[in-house]
Amino acid sequence: MGGFLPPAEGRSSALLGLYAVVSLLLLVTGERLPTEALRGVGAWVFAPLDRVVLIGDRVASSWRENQHLRQRVTELELENVKLRDAAVENQQLREELQLPLWHGLPLKPVEILALSGEPIPVSALLSAGRRQGVQTGDAALTRDGLLGRVGESYPSYSRVVLLTDPNSAVACEVESTGVLGVLHFFTAPKPRLMLTGVPLADTVRTGERVVTSGLSLRYPRGILVGTVSKVGKDPSGLVQDLEIEPAARLSRLRHGFVIPGPKALEGGP
Repeated sequence: MGGFLPPAEGRSSALLGLYAVVSLLLLVTGERLPTEALRGVGAWVFAPLDRVVLIGDRVASSWRENQHLRQRVTELELENVKLRDAAVENQQLREELQLPLWHGLPLKPVEILALSGEPIPVSALLSAGRRQGVQTGDAALTRDGLLGRVGESYPSYSRVVLLTDPNSAVACEVESTGVLGVLHFFTAPKPRLMLTGVPLADTVRTGERVVTSGLSLRYPRGILVGTVSKVGKDPSGLVQDLEIEPAARLSRLRHGFVIPGPKALEGGP
């Protein structure tokens, strides 16, 4: 009996022999095997398991998404309550200070028919004009942010001067701090929107939102313009050099809105 292998080693040797035989058979008959038929059988055998795994993955993903949506809805409801309370308080304070009350901006939907300017558009043709109540001086925007101002209004269409027009100027402020500046578009040394006239003493950080300030009497206050993408110093060293990333995608416009200018909101001519 001493010449026989232990049971474990005997099983290992037998498995190795079996693997060797199977390998030789596959090498000899590999090209003759009906691979397509085998793949079809494998797909038929494992298809139910694949469906079960896929269904389980979708159920788990839907459950996680549902939990996230429930949490987000709750957060938005709480935020909405705070905003309503703040709106009531703001209205009461404005009444006590005898300040004009804030009214919602009436949005007039329009279609962007064409863009003018190469390589960066500087104006846009709108599908509405004086017959639809669009007047020169009205502000144009999308759901993302400000586009510009109606420069010419005709009976059935109008033309908007975009923020990228070098002659355009928009009085703005940094939303979180109230830092004031004027938005201009420069073509050199590279095309970019710049918030100019901001003193070095004012603190401005990248990522902060920039909105219209209403000080120029050309745009209603509080319309999103963009975010600060770069902070530096002007070559003169007297003011800051603030580059702004526009909120609206000015080269991909299809639909937008027109709102009356500040004078119309105040009931003026």
